Amino acid sequence: MARLLISLLAGLLMIAAEPAVAAPAQGAAREDSLAAMRALDQRVATIGHRLAVAGLDWCRERAWLPGFVIHDLSQYGADSRAAAARAFGLDAGPGVLALVPAGPADRAGLRTDDILLAFDGRPAPREAPGRTTGSFAPMERILTALDEALADGRVVLAVQRGARRLTVTVDAARGCATRFQLIPGRRMNAQADGIYVQLTTALAQYAADESELAAVLAHEFAHNVLGHRVRLNQAGVQRGLLANFGNNARRIRQTEVEADRLSVYLMERAGYDPQGAVRFWSRFGRRGLNFLGSPTHPNWRLRVQSFEAEIARIRAARAAGRVPEPDFVTLPRPA
Repeated sequence: MARLLISLLAGLLMIAAEPAVAAPAQGAAREDSLAAMRALDQRVATIGHRLAVAGLDWCRERAWLPGFVIHDLSQYGADSRAAAARAFGLDAGPGVLALVPAGPADRAGLRTDDILLAFDGRPAPREAPGRTTGSFAPMERILTALDEALADGRVVLAVQRGARRLTVTVDAARGCATRFQLIPGRRMNAQADGIYVQLTTALAQYAADESELAAVLAHEFAHNVLGHRVRLNQAGVQRGLLANFGNNARRIRQTEVEADRLSVYLMERAGYDPQGAVRFWSRFGRRGLNFLGSPTHPNWRLRVQSFEAEIARIRAARAAGRVPEPDFVTLPRPA
């Protein structure tokens, strides 16, 4: 099943709701914000795609990855729909927000702002004009339809590009079944739930370069690769306030250490400098409570030491002509 990269721009737009009659300057500022979000979406999409493809043989759940980001007008609140329609033309249906450069869809000739009309001859799901759902369900229907079309690794897209109707055939890449999702938000957060890797715009913007952003995404992706959510659930680990006590904290901390250690291997495989993890945590770790760590997370100095130890092992393996393989955990392998 294909796992697409999805943008939830609606949240950003709802924070700055458009008045009934927007001044031209306000409209221009809104569209500038949308352009900035698009650039972030492309960065996350590109890094996520590279991580998922490079980590293929370590993932039990695999997917066909077409390499583009979809968004749809149904995601937007009533006060935001006009701005989204102006910026992206989404009043005509779901569209292409961003492309992975040199990825499957980009190579096939798909373009940003193409409107997706059909997948393998079946109309792309679309909400009734003017309807605002306030739910992610419409997007899930679009993704499910695309997943079904990609079951054989190829999808024939009918698209609207300006006044033209075109057919674009995308031969997808095989990768890990994780969806990388950028979430509008002012707090610096990231999480993984076994299917999604999510991070906020604030955290994406804090990363100084692509390798630092890859470090954040690779850590969360490592949780999915290692099946941590399932493992913690099977162990009966409690979340919330109880997560900070006893066996709950000990088990969660173990998964965080494993994700840190595996993340640099995933980065190196995908062509990112694993030192990005050292740089990111050396800056981010000094912020507020991150300085001390917590019952569920080591402090930043221990995390950096862990990264540096694994990076040294990676470099030693490469110098010896070997493919680096982590030896601290049994990686799940496809059946």
